[in-house]
Formats: sequence, structure tokens, C-alpha cells
Amino acid sequence: MLTPEGCRARQQRLLHMMDERGWQLFVTANYRTVYYLSGILGAADTPAILLLAADGRCTVITGGNAPEHAADEMIALETYSITRSLNDLAGDAAALFPNNFSSLRCGVDLASVPMRMAFRAAIVEDASQAIVALRKKKHDDEMAEIRESLRLCVVAYDAAKAMMQPGLTEIDVHSAMSAAVNRAAGTAVALAGDFACGLRGVRGGGPPTLRKLEQGDLYTLDIFPSPALYFGDVCRTFAVGEPTDEQVRAAGRVGATLRAAEAMVRPGVAARDVYRFVKERLDETFWHHAGHGIGHHGHEAPRLIPGSNDVFEEGDVFTIEPGIYHDALQGGIRIEDNYLVHPDGVENLFDYPLGLV
Repeated sequence: MLTPEGCRARQQRLLHMMDERGWQLFVTANYRTVYYLSGILGAADTPAILLLAADGRCTVITGGNAPEHAADEMIALETYSITRSLNDLAGDAAALFPNNFSSLRCGVDLASVPMRMAFRAAIVEDASQAIVALRKKKHDDEMAEIRESLRLCVVAYDAAKAMMQPGLTEIDVHSAMSAAVNRAAGTAVALAGDFACGLRGVRGGGPPTLRKLEQGDLYTLDIFPSPALYFGDVCRTFAVGEPTDEQVRAAGRVGATLRAAEAMVRPGVAARDVYRFVKERLDETFWHHAGHGIGHHGHEAPRLIPGSNDVFEEGDVFTIEPGIYHDALQGGIRIEDNYLVHPDGVENLFDYPLGLV
């Protein structure tokens, strides 16, 4: 879980942005951003509202809780009752929202705020992109959550390799991975990702199915377990049975491209230049993005795509994921690692073999 100290540090960064923009109040109703700034994590379908005043006072309207948090005031949202039917939690949350901002300039995360949260005569400016910019640099408690996810990824891959064989289904493999992750975490953890084996993985991915693994298939496992919203996002490809020489050569090509691309990255480098490098190395076999930022959303800046204007900065956490896909390979080979940008280059956060076996 995020720490109160980390949340207070992020509040201070946001207060600095508010001062620069002349905002006297910041408001969000995105439960992820509420967690990011307060450490209070509610259910995804339960409303949560955070208000940060220019004097530093943080108020959270929530049905969630946390033993330790960075809110100065918590206004409880009733989410369970045996005395009345709760059919409109968003309306209940809006009713708890204080409407005394008539003279304030407010930065509001308009992408998240329900229309029923009236601001009356307040001066409202959209703060959505300010939060996107704030999220880009990760704090120590965020890094701890990402590293925990990556620890679970190692557990998941070890479980997959131990039982992968022809005749089993994609669901069999996923079930073994998920059980191992839950044991390692000590609780139930969602194991999302791409679990498409063989030719299913040539032009896409998706959840596991009853498709049976066949001798010679390549199994691309792109996974991102998320114990508390934050997650690493890594990919390894394994051969079902002994890999062919052609598959081994292709895996070597992808791995070499990954290592060469990561060596390019340092503060000031354009993300699209790394994409261009990967695309030129792999040409027509490579059809998707070359990587993306990660955090408490799956795809954040910097985005490694040709249309990106993102530039790498110190503190960014991102992926690089080159791949080759061809029917002749009986699937695709994608390898993905996660990185933290330092002043002179990157730190690879995921230490796991690149090979097919």
C-alpha cells in the first residue's frame, strides 16, 4: 500500500502546481487519484472524492478506509445499510460534497467528476492533464508497489514453466500461475494479461481459453498482477516442447533489440525515437507499440509510439516490449522488461531469463 509520507510528498508537488496556476482548491473523483494522494483505496465502483485546499488541508469523501492515510478529514460515505436501500451512491457522495466555493479558482479533474457535484459560481479549470503530468515521476512507495508486482511475476513465470506441456489448456496454465501468485502474496491478487498461445498470439492476445497447447507452440505470457492498483508489466515467451532453430534465432533477435533499445534511454531522449529504432530493427513483423509508462494505470506517459511527443525524464517508469510474430514460428515472441530512468540511463527492474525454455 502507498504510505502517508509518500502521499504527503505528492500533495506537496500538487500544491506547488496549484500555486503556479492560481488554484485555491483541487478536486478529483477518480478513486485511483484519491488513493495516489491520500493512501485511501476504495472499491472501483464506489465513489470517492478528494479535495486539496491551497493551505494543504486534504479532505476525502469515501466508503473506503486505510489504517494509515494522508487525509486531514474523512467524510464517511455509507456503502452498506440494513435501514435503507442504497441505489445512488454517486448522488449520496455528491450530497456530501461541500458547495462553498463561489469565490474560489478551482482545479478540477473534470474527467472524473460527476455533473451533480455543483460548483456554483466557482471558477473551474480542468486539472486532468496536471494529474497526468504529476503521475509521471514515481515516488519510493510507488516503486515498492511496482517491485512487489514484479516479484509476483517471477513466481507466475516459474509456475508456468514447471507445468507447461502439450495437451494442457491455456486456462490450466493461467490457473497454476494465479494459484502461485496468490500463495506468494498471501491473498487473492488479480492476474491480468495476455494468455494467448500459438497462432492466437500472432495478431493479438487476450484472456485464457480452453485452447490446448500443442507441440511447437510459442506461448507469449504478458502479465501484470496488481496487489493494490500499481503493477509491473512484463512479458516472456516460452516454447511448448523443444524450440526450433528458427524460434531460437527469432528470440535472440528480439532480445538483442530489447537490450539495444534500453541502452538508448536517458533523460531528454524522445520516446518516439526508441519506437523508430525498434521498428527498423524488426520491420514488418512488429506491429504494436514499443512500450509505455506504467504506474497506477496500465498505459501512461512516456508512450513509445510514432505519434508520441513524450520525452524521457528522471523518475519515469516504463516498459520496452519488442516482438516478432509469424505463423511459421507457431506464434509470436514478445519480451518486455520494466525500467526506472536515472540521470545517466536506466535501471532494469526485472531480472528474469529471456530464453524460450
